[in-house]
Amino acid sequence: MATMKEIADLAGVSVATVSHVLSGKKNVGPARRRRVEQAIEKTNYRPNVIAKSLRMNKTHIIGVLAEDLQSFPVPEIVDGICQMLEKSGYQVLFNNLRLLQKLYNQYEQLTQYIETINQGIQLLEHARVDGIIYIAMHDRRIDGVLHPANTPMIFAYAESGTPDSASVTYDNETSAYEITKLLIGQNHKRIALIAGHPGSSPTKKRLAGYRAAMDEAGLRAPPEYIRWGDWEYHSGMEQTEVLLTLTLPPTAIFAMNDLMAAGCYGAIRRRGLNIPEDISVVGYDNREIASCLYPSLTTVVLPNRQIGYTAAEQLLQRLRHQAAPSGTVLPCSIIRRDSSREI
Repeated sequence: MATMKEIADLAGVSVATVSHVLSGKKNVGPARRRRVEQAIEKTNYRPNVIAKSLRMNKTHIIGVLAEDLQSFPVPEIVDGICQMLEKSGYQVLFNNLRLLQKLYNQYEQLTQYIETINQGIQLLEHARVDGIIYIAMHDRRIDGVLHPANTPMIFAYAESGTPDSASVTYDNETSAYEITKLLIGQNHKRIALIAGHPGSSPTKKRLAGYRAAMDEAGLRAPPEYIRWGDWEYHSGMEQTEVLLTLTLPPTAIFAMNDLMAAGCYGAIRRRGLNIPEDISVVGYDNREIASCLYPSLTTVVLPNRQIGYTAAEQLLQRLRHQAAPSGTVLPCSIIRRDSSREI
C-alpha cells in the first residue's frame, strides 16, 4: 500500500499538499491538485483510517450496547440511532448481550448481570469508541453500571442511576393516565387493570397513571379490579377470566401490554362475548400483534425510534462539548382502533 510520502514524490509536491487535498481543509491550486489526484488513482491509495484516528484521538465510531436485540423496543431504537449517526458521519459498533435469552421476562433480575453489562462497556471502551449508547430492554433506573472516565455514555429506554450519564426514555405515567381517560371519556366507569410484575418500574408508573385518571373522574377501582399478570399472553387470559366471574364485572379492561391484552381477547371469546360490544379492551406498546387482532387493538404507541434518535443526538452534543439535558422523557401517543367503544 502506498504512503502519503510516495504519493507526494510521484506528484512532485509536499506531504502537506497531499494531506490538504485529502482533507479538503485548505485550497490547493488546480494543477497540483490534479497531479495529486492522478498519483492517488495510479497507486490506488487508501488513507489509513486507524492511524488517523489514533493521531486525532477520535474514531468517529459510536458503541451501541443492547441488553437484547430480540426485545421488542430495541430494533426501532437502533434504527433511530443509525438514522441520526448516518447524517453525522459516524459509524456504529454494536454489541448484543442477549440477556432476554437468560431472563425471559424476569426483568427485575437484571441486576444479577451487572458484571456482564460492565464487561460489554469495557469492550467498547477498549475499542476506542467516541461514545456509548446503552439500550435497555425494560424501562427502569439502572444503577451500578460502569461509566468510562473519558467516554460519554447515554442510556436509551431507561433512567440513568449515574450522575455522569444521561438518559432518554418515555412517559409511562402520563400515557397510562391518557388511555384510562379515553375509556372514561367513552362513559366507562367500571375499568379494570391487568398489570405487569408488581416490582416492575413501568408497572408502578402505569398504575399511578391509571389511579390518577380514576381519582380525577371520581371513580372507584375496587381491589378485585387490579389484577397482576407477568407481561405474557397466558396471564392476560387468566386474569380476564377472573374479572369476568365477578358479580359486577368491568365494562372495560386496560392491559399494561399488548400481549396481555391479546390474552384478554382469548378469555372474552371463550365466554361467548364480543369486543367491544360487550367489553372494551385497550393495551400498551403498539406491538405488531395489536393491528393483527380482531378487532384491532387500541393501544399506547411508544416513541422508540425517537428515543434512539434523541439519544444519538444528545451524545453528539456532548462530544462537541455542547449543552445537553441529563434526562429526557419523551411523550407517548395513543392509536385508536376498534377494541373500545362508548357505552
